[in-house]
Amino acid sequence: MLEDRITSEMLLQHPVPSDEAYPDLRYARVLLEQIEALRGQPRETRPSPDALAQALRSLGDELEKPGWYDLARLAYLEVIEDYGTDVAVDHLDDFRRALQSLGDVLVELGCLEEALPILREVQSVSLRLAVVDASALDLANDAHTRFIGILVRLGRHDEALESAAAAISDIRQQPADGPGRNRGFTLAYALGRYTDCLTSVGRFDEAVEAATEALTIWRDYLHAGEEPAWLVKNYYVKALRSLGDALAWVGRYEEAHTALTQSVEVYRQPIDADEEDLPFRHLADTLSNVATDLGRLGRHLEALVAAEEAVSHLREIAARKTDRLQRLERLFPDEEAFFDGHDQPMGRELFEDGGLIEARDLLDDEELTEEDLDDLECDQDNYHVNESRADVREAELSLCVSLYNLGVHLHDLNRVDEALAADSEAVEIARRHQDTAEQLSLALNNKSCTLASLNRQEEALEAAREAVALCGTLAATDPETHEQRLALAQHTFCVSAVNVGRYEEALSASLQSLDIYRRLHQLDPHRLAGDLAYALADHGLVRFRRGEHAEALMATAESVEIYRRPAAQHPARYSSRYAYALLMFAEVRMATDGAHADGRAAAEEAVALYQSLAAGLPEAYEHRLAHAHSVLRRLE
Repeated sequence: MLEDRITSEMLLQHPVPSDEAYPDLRYARVLLEQIEALRGQPRETRPSPDALAQALRSLGDELEKPGWYDLARLAYLEVIEDYGTDVAVDHLDDFRRALQSLGDVLVELGCLEEALPILREVQSVSLRLAVVDASALDLANDAHTRFIGILVRLGRHDEALESAAAAISDIRQQPADGPGRNRGFTLAYALGRYTDCLTSVGRFDEAVEAATEALTIWRDYLHAGEEPAWLVKNYYVKALRSLGDALAWVGRYEEAHTALTQSVEVYRQPIDADEEDLPFRHLADTLSNVATDLGRLGRHLEALVAAEEAVSHLREIAARKTDRLQRLERLFPDEEAFFDGHDQPMGRELFEDGGLIEARDLLDDEELTEEDLDDLECDQDNYHVNESRADVREAELSLCVSLYNLGVHLHDLNRVDEALAADSEAVEIARRHQDTAEQLSLALNNKSCTLASLNRQEEALEAAREAVALCGTLAATDPETHEQRLALAQHTFCVSAVNVGRYEEALSASLQSLDIYRRLHQLDPHRLAGDLAYALADHGLVRFRRGEHAEALMATAESVEIYRRPAAQHPARYSSRYAYALLMFAEVRMATDGAHADGRAAAEEAVALYQSLAAGLPEAYEHRLAHAHSVLRRLE
């Protein structure tokens, strides 16, 4: 028996954020009146046996609209209680829908552990449905996929891997030509998830095998041409990138490079699309992602070329979107423009034909009439103008993201003035639009790092401070999504603060960054190891500058220890920062007890790493090699 049932009083007393209007709950109140009446009736006297359950499901749907997931949860729980343990076949799909809705709201509430058994039950019920309708296998597979995803979010990677393997086994036994989704699609998608799970537990050779099988399936679909090209290309490119990542982890760098370059070539071939910019947007997004992957392979020059091309495509798209908006605003000026224009000709007056040809071109409608144009002119909230403004915003923010990614690649190559220009433009674009805290915080964070490299430390500190404030606000409302970004911003701020002698602020930020990274590392030790190790190295720097040598030594030693394994497995990705951690450890060890043997050994290892890196890319690493030599000389 449920302890809490939803009541009218709960609706009236539910808090509403001060910056939001009170939602329209008239239909919810009507439903609740029906529910309260049905609760007192025996099942056999109700209009239908599932009348209460249906009303409760509708109420839950209504309460989800304003985000009142806590009350929606109560509604769905009561639905499940009303159905009982022996659900008739005729009501089985409705029962499944209620379970699915409950699982959704539990995830929204962050109750992930509570959601797991619900999703298991969704899968079980879907399999019962599949006995009479084989297409319900898709529902069972989807529930299994979500179950795996929640295990991953909870950091239960071994269980997620076991469940992902079981999902593949189940799919292989399902009919190849049954109703619903094509089994090959389902299998390839599941193999992609399995690849991610294998990577998360460090089983990279098996990840290569799984990614290769998934890639083969997607390639066959791509060549067959029987499925939507955009969908198959999206999955095919993702599979190529997953394969490239897995190959890199087993040291097969040339093959990884081949996979990445192939993923770009997929989108160089035009595809059918209603929007002319869409193929170029896909290409630009792929180029940006591949640039990051190439950087992790140590191919920084190729990464820069890819990032520059991505920016070029996105800049052209943004320019086209802006031009269209300006033409629409010229044709349909708002009231403010009319007042500012005084008695000058405006709007349709600027065109000999009253703007009909211009409107047909802009709206891609050769059937547009004078009457249609009159209606558009009278519309104070012109849909086409507003839609165009949204398009410009989307295009400019995509360009913003691409620019600060370009800044990272320029910075990696020690081209800091160019990096600052890219970062500054990204910041300027983000500031032009509202609700851009996510983009603006990352642009500011990158700009802070670049300013620090130019020894403009006070400016670097202020940029980092603003990034921390933005990320803090984001993380307060959605920690799972934004905490890692907050940890990065705190890390950047701590380095900027220590560089200007603000040691207390630096220590506070560093400790907060470490606290987040340690928690996230426990949930995802494979992917977060490098971030935690880098933050520890700079925590050592902060402690060192404060004269706290014992704490500095502990932090830098831990950083080196964490870095050792990933640096050995994937040297192209981790060697540079591993060398940095080694040098920090060496300097702290020297300050602690002079030219200690393990301090000299760490500095020698760092010199060897930087020598190897500088031999292949002198412009990026020679200055770091020079610093490593200076540390080693002081230890001799």
